[in-house]
Amino acid sequence: MKKQLFAVMILFLGLAFSIQAQTETSKWGVMLSGGKMEYSGDIGSNMIFGTPFQGHIGGRLGYYLSPALDVFLAGTSGRHGVDKTPFLGSDGITIENEGNTSYHEFLSDVFQANLGLHWKFLKGEKFNPFLSAGLGFIKYSNVPGEADSPGGGVLNVDRGEDASGLHIPLGIGLRYNFTDNFGLFWHTQYGLGFNDNYDGVYEDAPNVVNGNFPASEVTTGNDNFLLHELGLALSLGKQDRDKDGVADKKDACPDTPGLKEFAGCPDTDSDGIIDGEDNCPQVAGLAEFMGCPDSDGDKIIDSEDACPEVAGEARYNGCPDTDGDGIGDNVDKCPEESGVSKYDGCPIPDTDGDGVDDDSDPCPKTPGDVGGCPDSDGDGVVDKDDACPEEKGTVRGCPDADGDGIADKDDKCPNEAGVPAKDGCPEVRKPTRAEMINRYCAAPISFGSGKSQSDTYNQSISDIVSFANQYPEAYLNVSGYTDSQGAEGANMRLSKKRAKKVADSIIAAGISADRITYEGYGETNPVADNLTKEGREMNRRVQVCASTAKRIIDTSNTKR
Repeated sequence: MKKQLFAVMILFLGLAFSIQAQTETSKWGVMLSGGKMEYSGDIGSNMIFGTPFQGHIGGRLGYYLSPALDVFLAGTSGRHGVDKTPFLGSDGITIENEGNTSYHEFLSDVFQANLGLHWKFLKGEKFNPFLSAGLGFIKYSNVPGEADSPGGGVLNVDRGEDASGLHIPLGIGLRYNFTDNFGLFWHTQYGLGFNDNYDGVYEDAPNVVNGNFPASEVTTGNDNFLLHELGLALSLGKQDRDKDGVADKKDACPDTPGLKEFAGCPDTDSDGIIDGEDNCPQVAGLAEFMGCPDSDGDKIIDSEDACPEVAGEARYNGCPDTDGDGIGDNVDKCPEESGVSKYDGCPIPDTDGDGVDDDSDPCPKTPGDVGGCPDSDGDGVVDKDDACPEEKGTVRGCPDADGDGIADKDDKCPNEAGVPAKDGCPEVRKPTRAEMINRYCAAPISFGSGKSQSDTYNQSISDIVSFANQYPEAYLNVSGYTDSQGAEGANMRLSKKRAKKVADSIIAAGISADRITYEGYGETNPVADNLTKEGREMNRRVQVCASTAKRIIDTSNTKR
């Protein structure tokens, strides 16, 4: 316990006296630290915070390379070991060790030194974490074992051996700056060793050969360690970071070289205005313009002046307007002649020379006398809007003979006033008798099968006769049809019989036979699908239509 308390005191003394300096102006730094080394090897591990305490003190010398890198030389000295229970005697037999709760499996005095780099991956003003890596040397000196004493106390089995070798330290740490010069430093490194002997447990070790340590527990890897260090970081050296001869405490610009007369701040353009207050620090200027120049004296600084060598007006970005057209000379393509912005300061052109400027001329490339456009036919409608430019007219420049507002070229009844919906013809027109006759077709007369007709047969004949009496100049054309069943020749004969029956019925009702023609067309010209019963019934029919000319029978129709 006394040794552990002593190690704790050494740790806190290290914290009190630790210093570090690694800055641009103070490149060198040293550190005194307190810490703790922990073991990981064949015997086991006392990570993290195992026993014994194993206190260390250390020193570190560093040199600033860049904002991201420091090089350092570090060393520590202390003890290193591991405790295990229960206690094994020299013969490998468990000893009931009254009052003895732990013992040192091995214990060594250790000195280690390494050369490496710190990579400062976050460069904040307060919190500065870093990673470390390097190459080191380590030396172990075994602490002789104490006599086995059943009366209590911490014993040492004395397995450790004197050894030395190289190791690779890999670490992580951080520095927290309370002020620019003072901060707290912590660092933990893991030592990858090239030695497997110092704990006294390896293949040919006496403690393995004589059975004090089971050979089956000897690992093939090397023994490693974990070292924790803690200290106070203090930046030393002359505090003139920008090296301008003005101490940082009196330097208003401590990170930028400057002049004593400006409290350490620079005046790059030597205009008597420090860069921090100079809006144009690279060009000498005037105080009234925050250090920026106004070469032409028009009260507009050069950087905002489109014409810095010629005095102008603010509304023209520092340029003059010689012709007074409201367009600055810097963008005016006709600076001596008043113009408009659309033509970049030049007057509005008259391309066709007809006295009407292009902006007012709907025909800017063709001279004309009607608002700047030509009117070839003199009807008051300019050619570009005249649908009939070579002929006088009143409807979009075209004639309208019937005066219905529809040009003759679009009027289907040009000599009869009409309406647009009827393309210039009258809205209502009664069809002629010839049209009525030629449009007439009575409803088909259906035949069930053979020569049989439907129940409405007599009414159908009556309707046809009524039409024929109303239009005595009409001729009636009777056509008979069948479905597709049966032989084609038989169907032709059957259809003609049906047509003749209807024709005979019409004649019997008083219509002259001279006005009637009939013919059979068999199964041609179906009106429905012959594959269905309903379709076949519809195809078995007689059709009566009228015409103003007597039909000439033509039997050349083909089956469809």
